[in-house]
Amino acid sequence: MKFKIVIMMVVLSLLLLGVNLSAAAKKAAKKTDKASPAVAFVGSETCMKCHLAEYQSWKETLHSKMIRTKQDGILKEAVQKWKSDGAGPGPSKANITGKEVALDDVVYVVGSHWKQRYLVKNDATGAHQFMNRQFNSVSGKWENYGHKNDWETSCATCHSTGYRVVAYDPASHKVTKAAFTEMNIGCEACHGPGGKHINSKSKKDIWNQAAQPKDVQSRTCGYCHVRLENEKFKTAQGNNAEHFPAPKVGDSFKPWDDWRTWYPDGVVLPGIQPNQPFDKKYTQADFQGIFLVDDISKKNGVYEEGKHHQEYLGFIQSSHYKKNIVSCIDCHTPHAVKGKAIERSEKGNCAKCHGEQYTVEKIMPATGKTADNLYLRTHTFNKNQSRPSGKTSPLGYSPDLYYQK
Repeated sequence: MKFKIVIMMVVLSLLLLGVNLSAAAKKAAKKTDKASPAVAFVGSETCMKCHLAEYQSWKETLHSKMIRTKQDGILKEAVQKWKSDGAGPGPSKANITGKEVALDDVVYVVGSHWKQRYLVKNDATGAHQFMNRQFNSVSGKWENYGHKNDWETSCATCHSTGYRVVAYDPASHKVTKAAFTEMNIGCEACHGPGGKHINSKSKKDIWNQAAQPKDVQSRTCGYCHVRLENEKFKTAQGNNAEHFPAPKVGDSFKPWDDWRTWYPDGVVLPGIQPNQPFDKKYTQADFQGIFLVDDISKKNGVYEEGKHHQEYLGFIQSSHYKKNIVSCIDCHTPHAVKGKAIERSEKGNCAKCHGEQYTVEKIMPATGKTADNLYLRTHTFNKNQSRPSGKTSPLGYSPDLYYQK
């Protein structure tokens, strides 16, 4: 009997100790948050509590729909044509492991407006890898896609908010573990960590992109709308990454950061770094055709974007940028402001300043290839533009496009 009582007392003591340790851990975490609220990301759902109109309008934008679960974001047409001969064969293999995979194995989908790509589990790393085909949202056909790196260590800084490298091997430069606050381009991607602001409710404790100089406004957007080759932070597979983690392990990008100066010897930024001009012949595979370098470019001194997510690289060549006339957010509205609706008409943007003198079709031909026979508009704003335009995707999207059971 005494023995049983002793055992019970020991168990009770351990339970109490666990409770105390748990409480101490929570107290320590709370203390840490209070000590550095400026670096605490809280997520868009938290912002919604006080900024409902902005949140709801942001949810209508493609920033909120960059990456989603299969259930929420896979396109109806892609599901219908997954095995359709008329659209070409659908995805069937994982790019890194070569494993046979099917629609049921898809965990996340990336994109929808131009094209959609599909992520499945990579059991070797615990991360996610792409499948071997992408769906062209405009043509309705399947196309080959060969990216052979984990999404978390190659693309995720611009597909998520609060991204940070957690584990990194300095010898091989491989990122072995990463984390983020939320998927997609959330409130804090443009306004910075909201931890301090939600406690103080003060405007001084949140970053207002619209209140910054024009070049800084555009630099914030440029962090993601740029093409680069990262030699410092390599993927889990040991290849140069295509995204831009903050220099210090554990840190995240803040919208006020001048990312152009980050580890200059560890990243190649064509058109931004002094030794990487627009008209250089780049040897990296991902830089082949990055800018249109021909007689038209040489005559005008403007090198249009040859690939997608290069809007910033086109824009910094323009008079709009050089003379601080407009910034990205003068034409692109990431969410409604004070109840004002999002501006959906791209054609109306030029007319605000130029009347009918210039049109989007004239001044912004589609030159940046994003999928087969599908192009994004250039952002060089060259008034002497003479290039023909490729096919581009129409504005807008509809929830009806997505498949939901």
